[in-house]
Amino acid sequence: MKIIYAIVGLVALAACGGSGGGNTSVSTLTAPSVAASTSPTTASAPAARPSSSPSAPAPTTFAGMLNDVRLANGAAPVTFDARLGNAAQNHANDMLAQNYFSHTGLNGSSPGDRITAAGYRWRTYGENIAQGYQSEAAVLQGWVNSPGHQRNNVNPNFEDFGLARAGSGSSTRWVLVLAAEQ
Repeated sequence: MKIIYAIVGLVALAACGGSGGGNTSVSTLTAPSVAASTSPTTASAPAARPSSSPSAPAPTTFAGMLNDVRLANGAAPVTFDARLGNAAQNHANDMLAQNYFSHTGLNGSSPGDRITAAGYRWRTYGENIAQGYQSEAAVLQGWVNSPGHQRNNVNPNFEDFGLARAGSGSSTRWVLVLAAEQ
């Protein structure tokens, strides 16, 4: 079964294409699928930084696994931010409820719009989305194996993250938002 997922993943990755200009790029894959978008650098929204975990997360948590990937690639750890988690969860829920898979919401919202609406005053952000993965470890590995997503995972400019999952089975939607505040 792992061989089948590996072959599907390789085929999906081979089909991945990027687009965008400046500091923005988007790539999309299917079944299981992942998509990444990195950040523009303008912002507007007031925000207070929420408290975060005082100790380093265990490697078996998503934060621990993500930070292991970052540290192995020379990037500092990121900290969970509830506002980014809310932005990610709202987008994952919307994609599931409305049956679509895109960085652009059906209302025309961009990741930056959703992050701002959550009260996070960003200076840079990135968004990875995925569909069909059944665990945090599996979705992170899918993102690590995709160059565009991995660039987001290890971008040294990011300081915070939020992760969300909506649904189950092949319709599971994942959203990872990485960002840094102004």
